[in-house]
Amino acid sequence: MKLKFSILTIIIINLSHAQIKNPGFENSTKNLPDNWTVRKVESYDWQIDDTQKHQGNKSLQLTGLSADTKTFQQFSQVIPISGKGLRKIELSAYIESKNLNGKIGLWTQIWNADKEKIGFESFDSQSKTIPVNRDWAKYSLEFVIDDNAKNLLIGGLLSGKGTAWFDDFEVKEIDFSHKEASKISSDYIEYFKNLIKTKSMFRDKIDWNIVDENIKKLSLGAETIDDTKPAIQYIMNVLKGSGDIHSFIVSKKSTDAKKTSNTKGIEPLSKLIDSKIGYIMVPGFSTSNKEIGNQFASKINEMIKKLDSENEISGWIIDLRTNTGGSIHPMILGLSSLVGDGTLGYFVTKEKNVPWILENGKFGQNEIPQPYKLRNPSSKIAILIGKKTGSAGEATAISFIGKENVKLFGQPTAGLTSANSSFPLSDGRSLALATSFEMDRTGKEYREKINPDVFVEPSSEKDSELETAKSWIFE
Repeated sequence: MKLKFSILTIIIINLSHAQIKNPGFENSTKNLPDNWTVRKVESYDWQIDDTQKHQGNKSLQLTGLSADTKTFQQFSQVIPISGKGLRKIELSAYIESKNLNGKIGLWTQIWNADKEKIGFESFDSQSKTIPVNRDWAKYSLEFVIDDNAKNLLIGGLLSGKGTAWFDDFEVKEIDFSHKEASKISSDYIEYFKNLIKTKSMFRDKIDWNIVDENIKKLSLGAETIDDTKPAIQYIMNVLKGSGDIHSFIVSKKSTDAKKTSNTKGIEPLSKLIDSKIGYIMVPGFSTSNKEIGNQFASKINEMIKKLDSENEISGWIIDLRTNTGGSIHPMILGLSSLVGDGTLGYFVTKEKNVPWILENGKFGQNEIPQPYKLRNPSSKIAILIGKKTGSAGEATAISFIGKENVKLFGQPTAGLTSANSSFPLSDGRSLALATSFEMDRTGKEYREKINPDVFVEPSSEKDSELETAKSWIFE
């Protein structure tokens, strides 16, 4: 058995080296590594280095010249992959670094036959790190592919100031374990799978017979909850493949932070425009803390009250262009004096439509003690939207659609018009799962982007959306 396994391993490794062209950067043209793509980023340099190498004669050297870790230099290569069924793949490389204040990474995109990205794995996504300022060592990234995977885009990156060398890239298929999973890990996977199987809006688009069989393979050998990552990531990839672009796993750190703070960290803004228009910018806002949500809603309510009570307001502009989402109820509740009481929209589940009812300063679990009433409730209201308007930001826009005095200005939104429910996981993380779509008060359902009533081409020279909205208000 040992001899057979060794022969199989050698065959796999040889095949993997045939897949990656120039895996050790031995061949180059004008100091560019053959078969690899390297697009220069400002404050970074690279070269083929014949003085530092793990084996062979050369390696790829990346050097960061700035301590700014918000940028990074990467390199990549597309390789075809063969085989059938569920497979576990290992991407590895030898890496050395010196005088580095930053980070190093390995990553891969998984592509289907049309070269569309259907998966992504990296040291960051797997909550792993490559230690810096170390001598040559092998670092590996394990992930799972199925029959939909036809190509891999593999690569490495450097961020920050300092130098790293890469050598001897390898991709190979590795065996699944034959050991039964522990109870704690199998229970965790089963609970996670059943959340999606019973709660997801996309559950009927998934072939659960295939998924169940593949999860059994991926569960083998798992002893701890941390060992369940391949199975959990596989389930999330299947969910994404079914059409769900909005569900995601929230880290323990972020889950805990939402209990005590607004994790978006941005405050709403208000101002008077041209002495006649009340402007309110509602940013993304995310918390699971009721009191913090109430405070956010009250702040917006007071902004509107101050503008309206101290000025002769002809109309309103609500700016949602930077609202990337979060908690729907505090956002809409804060705007209650503009959106008005009643049924504002619906969550559309597979079983029923759940109305959004705002009444007397109460919306969902949130409330404000003294909701302001506009002096002129029929004033025009312009809603500014754009490609960054997503999730709860889109729901906020939807809550206004159908009012006679409202128009939307800007560009189509992000298209995250499903509502996520949060489910706690036993390791402190949580699953934000798309459990419903959204519908406006007129009965129109939204499953993709929201289109504005008035499309406005963005401009770098002026605020075109704002100016167009102003012109409409003053008509």
